[in-house]
Amino acid sequence: MDFSQFSALTFFGAIAIFIYGIRLTRAGVQLLTGDRLRTILASLTENRFLALGVGAVITLILQSSSATTINLVGFVASGAMTLTQAMGVMLGADIGTTFVVMLLAVKGIATYSLLLLVAGLVVDILRRGKRGRYVSMILMGFGFVFFGMKLIIAVTGSLQEDPLLREIFASLADRPWLTMVAGLAFTVAVQNSAAPIGLAIALAFSGLFTLETALPIVLGANVGACSGSILASLGSNAAGRRVALAHFLFKASGAVAAMLLLKPFAQSVTWFAAQLHGSFPVSGQIAIAHLLFNVYLVIVFLPLLKPAAWLIQKLLPDPRKGEEEKFRPRYLDPKSLETPSLAFANVRREMLRMLDLDLGMFRDCLAVFEKNDRVLLEAIQSEDDQVDLLNREIKFFLARLSLEQLSPEQGEMELRLIEMTGILEEIGDIINRSVLELAEKKIRTGRKFSEEGWAELKDFHARIVENFQIAAGSLATEDATLARKLLRHNEQLVRVEKEYQQAHLNRLHSGRKESLETSSIHLDLLANLYRINFLIAKLIRKAYPGILD
Repeated sequence: MDFSQFSALTFFGAIAIFIYGIRLTRAGVQLLTGDRLRTILASLTENRFLALGVGAVITLILQSSSATTINLVGFVASGAMTLTQAMGVMLGADIGTTFVVMLLAVKGIATYSLLLLVAGLVVDILRRGKRGRYVSMILMGFGFVFFGMKLIIAVTGSLQEDPLLREIFASLADRPWLTMVAGLAFTVAVQNSAAPIGLAIALAFSGLFTLETALPIVLGANVGACSGSILASLGSNAAGRRVALAHFLFKASGAVAAMLLLKPFAQSVTWFAAQLHGSFPVSGQIAIAHLLFNVYLVIVFLPLLKPAAWLIQKLLPDPRKGEEEKFRPRYLDPKSLETPSLAFANVRREMLRMLDLDLGMFRDCLAVFEKNDRVLLEAIQSEDDQVDLLNREIKFFLARLSLEQLSPEQGEMELRLIEMTGILEEIGDIINRSVLELAEKKIRTGRKFSEEGWAELKDFHARIVENFQIAAGSLATEDATLARKLLRHNEQLVRVEKEYQQAHLNRLHSGRKESLETSSIHLDLLANLYRINFLIAKLIRKAYPGILD
């Protein structure tokens, strides 16, 4: 087929193949790496240079700065990472995402497109597991990217002598701000900054684009790349939204400065290219411009991370009490369903909210017995409604994950998360339906525990509160050492419950009036507290399968 004759259908088809290849490559890499990269992100220290390096390496592997920044939104929103730390990772991520663009600028690399497609097909045919399929997706994705580039170059190559088209592209150079907006809009539409920059490189290969024409597109694509983190932050709290705001302010302020200094910026690109190679083609200079822009952002903003974090917190403060939004899930972003490991991370954040609600209900429930407080009782019941809502929304969210996308390990993770969510709901139901029902009975009958019995119930309750807190810390930090500590406590509580049961029976035998009157409430309450503790231990065992056996 001769692609030298221009056809609008062929041109847009080539762009579609190019964008599909980028998406396929990203999906394959994310499926292959699973949760490991997210775990690395979560374990970062406050060292800004380490954060920068890890952000660059992870995004170099993922080839999606959006995937990295969406993770950061969730980490900061849940308190697992500071804003300063996240901004360092973001700056590194923006450098890491330049890799594909640098590849596209290599002359002649598009000739390997068919070889990559064939290799991807062979791997898919010979594969024995899902990992082979993911490798096939990566190979074929790059094959489609390079084949799309080849088509674009072939289609547009015949147009370099067309005076009308040359005039149109020359007019773009005369309207750099409009060109930048077009690059921004295209990036938002396709959700990938490599697509508009790759198109500019292809047009440069054809001789239709100069560096001056392409630079506004590069800058617009960099600003448009913030759209992923902005969309992810819409359902987050103020801490999560600050990450998206920081990403946008870094990119937008840098792009505006570069546009105002467009000629010096172009000269710095040309000078740098000349140092690398005497006669660097325009296509290569465009890729270097993309890299240099993000390097300049690092040079300017890395020393200013703490002042920048302070400013962003002032621009986007925490909402005042009474102005919180209606209760709803914060982290179940539908866009994260495209990346199962990210979807699972968001589910875990919502589960921590469920655990926090359960802990609050459990901590307060004994005060209802002590103070005969019906107002507090009703408040705890409303919190159980929130636990039920999160349980329902998490299960609906996980049901939307495509089984085709999941590796065997991720399929097991999905089932485990559903079971853990069910355990958290069951804890809330026991507090609401069993414990509070006993509190209502005590209030209605006007009975009172014996001093010794009440002291034992309070001690047993306090021990379980401690286990709740250990469980929350273990799940938030993925610390198996804390999980083992909880299970040791659980074994001790088995003995304590039996001791307190026997102590109550001894008081009954001695004829204590309060013990006789509250015997059924006392023993049922002790049993329900024990059930809750048993479920906390069960939750932790589900979270660490194979580790705690």
